[in-house]
Amino acid sequence: MESHRGQWPIAALLALLMLGELILMNGPGSAEALVWLLSVPPCIAAVASFKSRAFTIPVTVASIFVSSFVFRMFNVDLPTLLSPLTVAETAACLVLTAVIVREEPRRPATWSVGALMAVSFFAAIVRDNWLSSSNYNEMLGSLVLGFAAVGTGLYFRARDTESGRLIAAAVTDAQKEERIALARELHDVVAHHVTGMLVQAQAALEVSDDDPHAAHRLLPGIVRSGTEALGAMRRLVGTLRQGEDDFATTDLAADVISTVERTRELGFETRLRIDLPDEVPPELGRSVLRLVQESLTNVHKHAHSPTMIDVEISRTPGGALRVVVADDGQPHELNQGGYGLVGMRERVDLLGGLFSAGPRENGWQVLAELPLEGKK
Repeated sequence: MESHRGQWPIAALLALLMLGELILMNGPGSAEALVWLLSVPPCIAAVASFKSRAFTIPVTVASIFVSSFVFRMFNVDLPTLLSPLTVAETAACLVLTAVIVREEPRRPATWSVGALMAVSFFAAIVRDNWLSSSNYNEMLGSLVLGFAAVGTGLYFRARDTESGRLIAAAVTDAQKEERIALARELHDVVAHHVTGMLVQAQAALEVSDDDPHAAHRLLPGIVRSGTEALGAMRRLVGTLRQGEDDFATTDLAADVISTVERTRELGFETRLRIDLPDEVPPELGRSVLRLVQESLTNVHKHAHSPTMIDVEISRTPGGALRVVVADDGQPHELNQGGYGLVGMRERVDLLGGLFSAGPRENGWQVLAELPLEGKK
């Protein structure tokens, strides 16, 4: 796409060169006019090469070949510059060389540039009789122009390769971020509901022999958690299939209260304090909810005999939301890390906040501060 932007300036330059040649002819005869017309196909081929190079080389070679015979037969005298070709033909060949070296594979590019060199050498012999003359200035000038065109093509080819590498790396990074986001959402949302189902099922299993009615009372909670887990999975699948934005919470307070209520239904005494501003950005609200869900999931899975869980969401004087989830249970030694803490830290880092998690004097605490104004 970038190379196409240079198509029209090149076309304008070649048109100006052809117009200049026509003006310098001072009333051209039929032979001069024919040579001038034969320089049109190479110029058109040079402009067309930015989009398609299927017939550009054959057209250019044939045109220069025929015009060289017209030069010789009618002793045409047209201005040249550091080349046996006319100024317009020279410019067209230089553009073709640079574009082909930049765009074409190595072998076709070599053959194409070789064909242009061969027809230029043929024109030098036929038009200027280089074999018998000592026109070293034009010979040296032609070499310099040729190497300059090839060097220009190689430079842009290398730049395109580097640009492609950077784009590929950016795509890979974006795919990695999407995978991490999906893994985080699966862990924080689906695993939260599945953990609730597991805890309730284990409780029902424990009391089923002694109190079947108590086990029966736990079944609706298991069904509800399973339904919510299925809904979360469907939303994630919809996001992947349709590219929809991830669902954000529209009522953070209500969603946090619902999450805490489910924890209480599992038999965990939970204390909740909420102090929210009037408006919470959707992305921030979703992250706060996920932090609370994952922190409570960790309590369910890893805390040993907690008697109280404290959940607090409050505003700080510095314009941030502070999320604290603490319990008084004893954490299992082998389960103090894992993907949950990694995912929570990633969420907080993406929003430019602060995160800490670890044991306290009595239990475990997760603390996060998320700026209300977004990442700074």
